[in-house]
Amino acid sequence: MSAKRADLSGLPFWPRCLSRDQAAAYVGVSPGKFAEEVGAGIWPAGEPRGGRVLWDRNLLDIAQDKRSGIVASSHAPAEDPWA
Repeated sequence: MSAKRADLSGLPFWPRCLSRDQAAAYVGVSPGKFAEEVGAGIWPAGEPRGGRVLWDRNLLDIAQDKRSGIVASSHAPAEDPWA
């Protein structure tokens, strides 16, 4: 018996630079909660660009990886837990 393949067609395309609403959806919280967590230092601050504030999706991933213990820092990977 084989596992059913997940249908990923409904997932959004995530651009590299995200608006506040997109960044909030990307990390799985409401825009208000995202703003609160940015203020608390959980997520990096956005970057002003063209009259807007945008978040780099890769920096959000790095912040989550650090909190999860996947990487010790943005430059050195932690010990591979799967090795």
